[in-house]
Amino acid sequence: MPLVSAGDDLLRSIDAKLGAILTLTLDSYLRETGVARPKGRSVDRMLSDVGLSAATIAGLLGKTERAVNLQIQRERTRKSRKKAAT
Repeated sequence: MPLVSAGDDLLRSIDAKLGAILTLTLDSYLRETGVARPKGRSVDRMLSDVGLSAATIAGLLGKTERAVNLQIQRERTRKSRKKAAT
């Protein structure tokens, strides 16, 4: 099993942050132009989906880590209920 180096962690962190920028930019573009209908997700969920931690998201959005985790959990619960209803 290979050892994970600090460089690997740094690359993962950079990748997640670039993914977050791309996700938010694309979501904004879709909303402004009406080219496609973006998914109904909160910013918290979008950032979580691209790999940012709740602590990082909280820092970026000026929220507590708990608030971010609660928002993400609420959306997962809603999604599960929608799937169960269909």
